[in-house]
Amino acid sequence: MPAPAIRVDAVRRHYVLEDFTELVALHDVDLTVPAGRFVSVIGPSGCGKSTLLRIMAGLEEPDAGTVTLGGVSPTEAAADKRIGLVPQAPALLPWLSVLDNVRLPRRVNRGANKADLPDPVALLERAGLGDALHQLPHQLSGGMQQRAAIVRAFALHPEVLLMDEPFSALDELTRESLQEQLLDLWSQLTATVVFVTHSVSEAVRLSDQVVVMAPKPGRVVETVDIDLPRPRTADLIRSPEFHDHEIVLRELLRWSYEQGAAR
Repeated sequence: MPAPAIRVDAVRRHYVLEDFTELVALHDVDLTVPAGRFVSVIGPSGCGKSTLLRIMAGLEEPDAGTVTLGGVSPTEAAADKRIGLVPQAPALLPWLSVLDNVRLPRRVNRGANKADLPDPVALLERAGLGDALHQLPHQLSGGMQQRAAIVRAFALHPEVLLMDEPFSALDELTRESLQEQLLDLWSQLTATVVFVTHSVSEAVRLSDQVVVMAPKPGRVVETVDIDLPRPRTADLIRSPEFHDHEIVLRELLRWSYEQGAAR
């Protein structure tokens, strides 16, 4: 059996607040993400979703436990350009065109084998940005900016793509459109995705598995398989099977909220 793309073993992370009290962001978190899978993480605010993602990305160190990506540490995986990260805000460089923003990772990573990388123009066209190649970020809508940021993350063809609520600030129709384009790019480039979201419907639509977390302390309470066929068509999204998954996740979320409120 091949090694999992991501393995999290007994990870703990705590912070000391200004009043010297301790916040336990993550407590003994275990998680295994198989290669090529799309996994979403949901849970109440303060349950450690973003902290877990930052540890996977090598941006924070756990206080205890281990994280490996493809058998190596997040720091090593990041150094090898095996990780792509999409934050909540697009973070495009305002003085560069859309195309130059997407090309930037290839230019600054001189060790990348450019012959093996996807063509940035083709990626942008596939994401519906073919007419915006030479526009500056401020000339784009919020949805188009986020689309460009996702394409940029795919530009080095990472093995693992970590996404922290990238659609949270968008309206519903734009969000649904970007979900479709994300799934299209993912099916083409076959990265392993960990996607943090507060939206149950989004998690069901996108995911092979959904990880449910609870707060105080932040921990994994359940992992739910989403055994729906792909592509996730409009008819499927309106189906009873889709709504059954939503109901299961909402019940788990309600329980996790109650657990946090009781502590």
